[in-house]
Amino acid sequence: MRSIVCQKPALLLRLPAWGVVVLLVCALLAPGGSFATTLYRWVDSDGVVHYSDTPHPGAQQIQISGAQTYHGTTPPPAAGPAAAAQSKTAQPYQSCAIAQPAPDTALFAPESVDISVRLDPPLRPGDQLAVRVDGQTLQPLGSGLNFQLAQPDRGEHTVSAEVRDPDGTVVCSATAVSFSVQRPSMNMPQSPVKPH
Repeated sequence: MRSIVCQKPALLLRLPAWGVVVLLVCALLAPGGSFATTLYRWVDSDGVVHYSDTPHPGAQQIQISGAQTYHGTTPPPAAGPAAAAQSKTAQPYQSCAIAQPAPDTALFAPESVDISVRLDPPLRPGDQLAVRVDGQTLQPLGSGLNFQLAQPDRGEHTVSAEVRDPDGTVVCSATAVSFSVQRPSMNMPQSPVKPH
């Protein structure tokens, strides 16, 4: 027989929270981990209060209806294929364009070329924007809509961009933009551009 002994019954009466704690401890001590619905309380000849989950002669029977629980707000489910399909139909991309560089731009000996993409609406959570120059993927800077091509080679280059949803489906694709890079040659090392 298991029982819990309370040495100061007067304290238990002044602090109802203690009684709740004692009852919950008794319930947890029930065999097999099941929740006990009936407890027994008695006071022995020394005035000590006992609680138990087994009957005792002269014990007061206490009914417990169950532990009080709290259920908070349920977090939104993780985005799965159905959620991705719903987000595509709920708010499709109206436009997807390469904002910089402008089409057919000619650059002379640039150290880098800034590339930016404009999306309407903005990039949705879970979707990924991929920007490629001549088929090579660039890493985004800062906000994820700006990119930079360092030390571009001489010649013509093509920038492409596409947005993929969490399933990998292309949901928006920008019209490709071409730009050219000029570099000084061994035959003409000076810049063809006159100084200002």
